[in-house]
Amino acid sequence: MRTVTVIGGGASGLCAALSAREAGAEVVLLEHNDRLGRKLSATGNGKCNLGNAFLSEECYRGGDSAFVNTVFDKMSPEMVRAYLSGHGLFLKEKRGYFYPYSEQAASVVNFFASRLKDAGVKVRLWAEVTEVLYSMNNGGSFLVRYIDKESGRNEQIPCDSVIVASGGLAGDNLGAGPVGYEIAKSFGHPVTKLFPALVQLICKGAGTKAISGVRAEADVKLLTGNGLSAQGGSRKGNAVRTYSESGEVLFTDYGISGIAVMQLSRYASEALQKGLEAVLELDLMPGTDAEVLCKEFRVLAEKTHTISTEDMLTGFLPKKLLYKIICEAGVRAEQPFASLSEAQRNAIVSQMKGFRLSVTGTKEFASAQVTAGGIELGGIDAETMESGLRKGLYFTGELLDVDGTCGGYNLQFAFATGLLAGRAAARKDRGEKA
Repeated sequence: MRTVTVIGGGASGLCAALSAREAGAEVVLLEHNDRLGRKLSATGNGKCNLGNAFLSEECYRGGDSAFVNTVFDKMSPEMVRAYLSGHGLFLKEKRGYFYPYSEQAASVVNFFASRLKDAGVKVRLWAEVTEVLYSMNNGGSFLVRYIDKESGRNEQIPCDSVIVASGGLAGDNLGAGPVGYEIAKSFGHPVTKLFPALVQLICKGAGTKAISGVRAEADVKLLTGNGLSAQGGSRKGNAVRTYSESGEVLFTDYGISGIAVMQLSRYASEALQKGLEAVLELDLMPGTDAEVLCKEFRVLAEKTHTISTEDMLTGFLPKKLLYKIICEAGVRAEQPFASLSEAQRNAIVSQMKGFRLSVTGTKEFASAQVTAGGIELGGIDAETMESGLRKGLYFTGELLDVDGTCGGYNLQFAFATGLLAGRAAARKDRGEKA
């Protein structure tokens, strides 16, 4: 019987351990926390959005779309859901998003914990892995060293295969930190630059404290390049890349958040690390043409005499945000709307349709939902998750240079890679194709 050690009790590690055991291996699962699935318990605001009916290349970012395509060719989202439901995790679909029927992430963690126990997987909590070694003795084997944090003792486990599923740096108060990347590097795997993704953006010069807490629907554009200006445009000749999302935004005292913004945060962070500028442009009146607004403002101006600009436009945007927009347009909020020039009215429309914020950074890893960057994919077999540099060594989930958008895509990838690795590690003889 092959022996497999799984490092990490998150989404991919839980799948890897259970599938390896079902494929006939003797499995030990090491988790550095006091319980399994701590990060999994916090996903989807505690509801655990674990998959999505829609799938395209645009749902994943990172080193190689062909790698992701191969993963899902071998272990499709439908196959993952069939595996989970076949083991008793009843799922429901809401607008293309899949959840446990209870809509409680704790149900998913309890599901895995009970199945692992029933299958005979040995789970060791409070196990802080320090290194993984390989020896050519006895045909080749691994030695996983760890600290039992409860007793303080140094322990080690010999095994035929190791699945590193320790997760990335995101949510670092819940995750295992950099150990997975360090193990990868120790076996010669390059690791790309790591940065937070699906995270809030920090902005400067926007006066967002005045509108902190305001929510609004918006079409959001992220512009990255050189010579950008928060007032619009860029210097002639400079290449500008544009990324777009739509949805709710939330203004904060440090900048801006919300699903639409977090979807774009990877590109903002990546641009800033390259020394480029990043600017957000918000259409706060999505679906309404600027020309139509200008005509509407002209009609309103003709119908009133003393109503202030702020009061006249009170139904267009939340009060604090409207005041900010009027001020950014260079208009006094108390000024009678009828007294505004056409240029002043058009300036307000321009701000409503193109409110700009200069991005200076992102919130830290602790606030991020996922890590962008990771182990370079060229050294990993996309069909099995096995290292191309050391047979019997596997890497899964967030450790790899793949990050998904919001909507269950990261868990979908974690489950798929965990299942592939677990089955391959249990069934494969060293040096042979699974």
